[in-house]
Amino acid sequence: MIVTCFFLFAETMVVQLTGGETIEFDLTEITEITFGPDVSADDMVKIIKQIPIKFIKNSPNPFNPLTTISFEIGVAGKTSVEIFNVKGQKVNTLINEDLPAGEHSVNWIGTDSNNNKVSSGIYFYKVSVNNRQKISKMIMLK
Repeated sequence: MIVTCFFLFAETMVVQLTGGETIEFDLTEITEITFGPDVSADDMVKIIKQIPIKFIKNSPNPFNPLTTISFEIGVAGKTSVEIFNVKGQKVNTLINEDLPAGEHSVNWIGTDSNNNKVSSGIYFYKVSVNNRQKISKMIMLK
């Protein structure tokens, strides 16, 4: 089957096949997009720019006490990076501002919003852009 066009809606991508059939994917499940020879470079750029958050990762992971959270956003907008514990309680907000599209990073030194050191364990970081979000996990080892 040949994919003839892509459409992105919120947090899903709908792929229309040459026979008219469509397939819907959750964007969190997509790890790679490959374009056929009939898709122009301009179309590729348009499609990829619609993905609000292209990647998030932290390094090192596990870490002690510093990790860098890196992410790329496809659209400018209100961006936040928040840290949560395994109970779902917010530990800290590292960024809460308008950012331009592009690559960004922020350091977390293992502290809560009152600058108290947090304990070893699993934490989650959430990157949100214009109310769309991605969450990933990290481990702090002391």
